[in-house]
Amino acid sequence: MPDLPAPSFDAVTLAAVAAELGPLLPARIRRVAQPDPHEVVLELRGVGILLLSADPRWARAHLLEAWPDGDGSGPFGQLLRARLNDALVTGLVHPAFERVLELHVDALDGPYRLVAEPMGKHANLILVRDGLVVGAAKVIGPHRSRLRPVVPGSPYAPPPPDTRPRPGKVLDLGHVLAQGTGPAWRRLLAAVAGIGPLLAYELCTRAGHIDASVFDAAAASRLAAELDDLARRVHQADFDPRLYRQGEQATYSPFPFVCLRGWHEVATTMSRAIEQTLGARIVDDRRQQRCRALRGQIESALRRRRNALAQAERSLTEATDADRLRMFGELLLAYAAQVPRGVDVVALADYEGRPTEIPLDPARSAIENAQHYFRRYRKVRAGAESLPVRIAALRDEITYLEAARFYVENAHTDEDLVEIEQELADAGYLRHPRERRRVPTVSQPRTYQVDGFTVWVGRSGRDNDRVTFRLAAPSDLWFHARGQPGAHVILQVAGRRPEERTIERVAALAAYHSAGRDAGAVDVDVTERRNVWKPKGAPPGVAHYRGERTLRVRPWSGSAPPV
Repeated sequence: MPDLPAPSFDAVTLAAVAAELGPLLPARIRRVAQPDPHEVVLELRGVGILLLSADPRWARAHLLEAWPDGDGSGPFGQLLRARLNDALVTGLVHPAFERVLELHVDALDGPYRLVAEPMGKHANLILVRDGLVVGAAKVIGPHRSRLRPVVPGSPYAPPPPDTRPRPGKVLDLGHVLAQGTGPAWRRLLAAVAGIGPLLAYELCTRAGHIDASVFDAAAASRLAAELDDLARRVHQADFDPRLYRQGEQATYSPFPFVCLRGWHEVATTMSRAIEQTLGARIVDDRRQQRCRALRGQIESALRRRRNALAQAERSLTEATDADRLRMFGELLLAYAAQVPRGVDVVALADYEGRPTEIPLDPARSAIENAQHYFRRYRKVRAGAESLPVRIAALRDEITYLEAARFYVENAHTDEDLVEIEQELADAGYLRHPRERRRVPTVSQPRTYQVDGFTVWVGRSGRDNDRVTFRLAAPSDLWFHARGQPGAHVILQVAGRRPEERTIERVAALAAYHSAGRDAGAVDVDVTERRNVWKPKGAPPGVAHYRGERTLRVRPWSGSAPPV
């Protein structure tokens, strides 16, 4: 059997959610929040927590089992809180096979419509009163959409209708499907409105045509009958939601699917099936998005520091030749009358009579070129003393940013990312630091037991500073992958002398927690903590050390080290 399409929030799924929610109304709004710029949640008394999402990838509407983390207060959330708090949701409207859900709300100042349009990249949440837009999660000006702007004060227009026929309205299915290409379910998906990929696959499975490329009259008739039955289910709200699991995969359906036979099947509510299918997937996807955005900011900062380092190193090279710049100026002044204008180089005898070529700006006279060399000489001499310090600081910053990039790429939780973001913001590297969330003020390093010894592994730059300069004793052993980003690793000796095998195992752990994790072998430096120090003003996690020995080890290759 071909790979199944991923579940999608299509119009039939929305109809199942509406059928679940409708009988629970009316209900009063107790609380409103906007935990994400594209999402709002409403706590409905006696009903539960309703999520309305206009996320481009995960647009949806359903009940939640728990209030989401965070209590954001974006502009649209503030608007809803001001207008709809303690208002009564009297009912809802869901046009069949449309991805639009309208909540009718009676507030103190009159009736409103809260319109959810979970339509993929065009998704939006819009508050409407008396036919006018009061506010929206995504304000769309005329410059972005001349056909359907969504601007406060403008008339609300529903989304343009889908011109494709709906289930139950397809008159000549064989002709319609013959126009497409690919397997039957893809043709059906492209030809009929209101259904998602997995539902299209299910309908073709029931008709016995998953991969058909030629449709005879009998096949088209069976598929038309399945579409008619789907239309009946939607119009009669005849839903029986299912949650399916197979290994780590999960998916949902508004009624039992033939194509999912063999999967573990659980009868449940539509909302619970959606949440349990998409919850972890959405969290992971958003974490990856945050990782990409954060890595992009780090890469931008790295480019700036590397360019600055290259410029400083060029200036330092010039500084070692400052006397030569002064000599060029003096020779040009002495032989100004012999230097023709408009040339880009001239050969003049130096103080010892040797011919010396001097580059020139053809647009300048000999005197002006001499003055230019004197200015460069003074500038180079003025910066000569500070350049080595500047270069060392830039190299430390680059080391820190490379380590931060490594930590972002290997972050496993939102808490890890938040801590890195806060650290970068405090150090001045983020242009637009995110709003701080509730996270521990002091991170807890990873802790391992190796041959009866406690080992600490830093999770971030600040965590590296903590394990090295606060937790470790002077006699503890300090490990770090040589020449590449990675964690500071401390082997707490506690007055004992670890065997060489233990030291090698901890070195393998340090290699695992470094950018060389996937290499066959990694050089790891080990020294006593007393030999490690932090340069004054260095970024978090940057340390210098001496007295090390280097072990070449394979990164930890057994089961994942215990955290």
